[in-house]
Amino acid sequence: MTASASTTPGTIRVARSEFKYQIFSDDLPAIRQWLSRYCVPDENSRSGDWYAIRSLYLDTNEFRLYRDAEEKLPFRFKLRARAYGDATGSIKLEVKRRIQDLIVKTSATVRAPQWAEAAGEGLRGLYDIATPSMAEFLQLTDTLGATPRMLVYYERQAFSSFLDGYVRVTFDRHMACQTMRSWDLRGDAREWVCVDAPTAFAERDSAYVMEIKFVDSPPAWLRDLVLRFGLQRRGFSKYGRAVQRMVLGFEPALDRTPGAWSAA
Repeated sequence: MTASASTTPGTIRVARSEFKYQIFSDDLPAIRQWLSRYCVPDENSRSGDWYAIRSLYLDTNEFRLYRDAEEKLPFRFKLRARAYGDATGSIKLEVKRRIQDLIVKTSATVRAPQWAEAAGEGLRGLYDIATPSMAEFLQLTDTLGATPRMLVYYERQAFSSFLDGYVRVTFDRHMACQTMRSWDLRGDAREWVCVDAPTAFAERDSAYVMEIKFVDSPPAWLRDLVLRFGLQRRGFSKYGRAVQRMVLGFEPALDRTPGAWSAA
């Protein structure tokens, strides 16, 4: 299966594999230097800066989507609205499915004025302008009775391969969350709670999450990267950690994911 963009304006569909690894700030310069032989910063990281991402996760009253992930069901999905920077620009409505080991993500873009108007009525106004991907998001939301539950914030640097068709490497840091019951992607500056404290990684220092994303078979240099720096593959769900911290009231345990190019 290959990554593909739909022909409908404002929508995109991508099918890919995603592996996550823990790294520390001391490791980042050497890894980025090594990546420069194969990748360039994406359009949001051209200046080398980190950029902010805010994701508003939807779920049922019983947190069904969270529980599906915790139970590691082979077919599951997440519903989220995503904004970049200060959340005043366009919004992406995303359905992120896991089909066994494959991630299939569909997204539709909503302009800021449309989002602001539709948010006041639970997004029902978007049906009038819905693309196929947007309609899928809205229908799943309505069928489940899903509503806003958690707002997650983090900062990212992202790189894309200039040698391969679709390969991305991203680094995430400063991950935080707050409960959210409205269609608000900005949040309250006083309410953020950290979800990447050292205890979240079972380490002395807070870590970054490095993620590699590719279609079909990974290029050899990706395998070399993991082995060269002794990276250990580990699961890390930002939404899952947020629910555990804010709803269930406990410090999330480390999720160690075996195999898949772990160095040891």
